[in-house]
Amino acid sequence: MRTGTFAVVVLAFVMCAAGGARAQNFGTAFGGFSSGSDKPIQIEADRLEVRDAEKLAIYSGHVRVLQGGALLEAPVLRVFYTKDSEQGSTAGATQSSIAGSQVSRLEAGPGVTVRSGDQVATADQAVFEMATDLVTMTGNVLLTQGENVVRGERLVVNLTTKIGRMEGGRVQTLITPSESRQ
Repeated sequence: MRTGTFAVVVLAFVMCAAGGARAQNFGTAFGGFSSGSDKPIQIEADRLEVRDAEKLAIYSGHVRVLQGGALLEAPVLRVFYTKDSEQGSTAGATQSSIAGSQVSRLEAGPGVTVRSGDQVATADQAVFEMATDLVTMTGNVLLTQGENVVRGERLVVNLTTKIGRMEGGRVQTLITPSESRQ
């Protein structure tokens, strides 16, 4: 499996100009595991079940996905795929293949954690759509870096445009000025 098959959520934050506070920027938040990444992917799990007739591979039990400096952890990871001949020249198809297949969708959960350095994203579920390069995290979404926090019910990030939005219920943000962390 080549790296382009996975789009794993990696949280990123950028410095704000005013007051040295740090704020979340969803636009650059998820590039670490986008479909354009060329870093190798390592998957570990207690079990792997392949349902070729359904074009589905299910990793279960302490699933860990590593790519570059990012780590995704979940109890279950479902990998949906199509055979290369079925994919044809469909626009947006991923470049990577797994034993002659193209990954079309990933579903992680229930209970997903993604870590990259001091950045952490958690949610009940995460879905990665390869053709559109979209990541959607749902249910108790929490993004943190140090003392900075963003909470919401649904986070959608376009990995191509680097545009993201938190929505659902009341979105809460806590931005801690740099000086108070010393």
